[in-house]
Amino acid sequence: MRAVFDKGELLVLLRDFYQLTGLRTVVFDEWGMDILSYPPELPAYCRLVRGTPEGEQGCRLCDQKACRQAQREGKTLIYPCHAGLIEAITPIQVDDVIVGYLLLSHIVQGADEQAEWERAKGLCAGYGIPEDTLYQAYRQLPRTPYALLQAACDLLSLSARALCQVHMARLVPGSLSEKLNRFVSEHLAEDLSSERICAAMGLGRTALYELSKETYGCGINEYVRRLRIQRAMKLLTGTDLTNSEICQQIGIADYNYFFRVFRKQTGFTPQAYRRQFAARK
Repeated sequence: MRAVFDKGELLVLLRDFYQLTGLRTVVFDEWGMDILSYPPELPAYCRLVRGTPEGEQGCRLCDQKACRQAQREGKTLIYPCHAGLIEAITPIQVDDVIVGYLLLSHIVQGADEQAEWERAKGLCAGYGIPEDTLYQAYRQLPRTPYALLQAACDLLSLSARALCQVHMARLVPGSLSEKLNRFVSEHLAEDLSSERICAAMGLGRTALYELSKETYGCGINEYVRRLRIQRAMKLLTGTDLTNSEICQQIGIADYNYFFRVFRKQTGFTPQAYRRQFAARK
């Protein structure tokens, strides 16, 4: 059973966290894919890095690795990102099940400005970004001394533990949302048109859209695509199935379509994702 996040209430929490700390917070789902952030826009420094194919790949790989490490250790972690900034991540657990992660991102401590900048510049050297442009964006990032960072991490950890208590993240057996989630999960390898789901759930198209929007934050077709890719991620790292066999199990008949959607959602080709993460399953 998957978690349901109350994105409206969660956004209020992220805004409050930003007001207190000045730090951007990101919510990832259980697969390490971001579903909500505040502020929603990236800082200029990260837009520059992610504006390059290598930088975009580096960001996605860094996020995935952080989520996996937080899952293994089950606690808040502070770590350097691939572009020379500091980040902190903590798992969100509901009934001892990790259902997502909270991330503090784009942090510069400012204890030794020159040394920190030199490290960031060196790590970004291969991205082809003009040094002056990168430096100007780097200067715009907030400075967060270690004591403040540690306090923010303590609040982050408390927030993650409180989410299920105030029902911002929950597992809801027997609810209409849970029934929808179970039906989609159990029939993922089959045709999952809106018409079929409506018939199975006894809902009209408008009611199905509203239920999907409330439950997942998107329409049902987008959610089915997302869930299929998440199932593919699991099969790529946990089995030796070929890509064609994986397509059959997730209900995608066209391999070229699978390739395009997988790369768009994860930033990796299926083969690259398997190479990166199969040994870490």
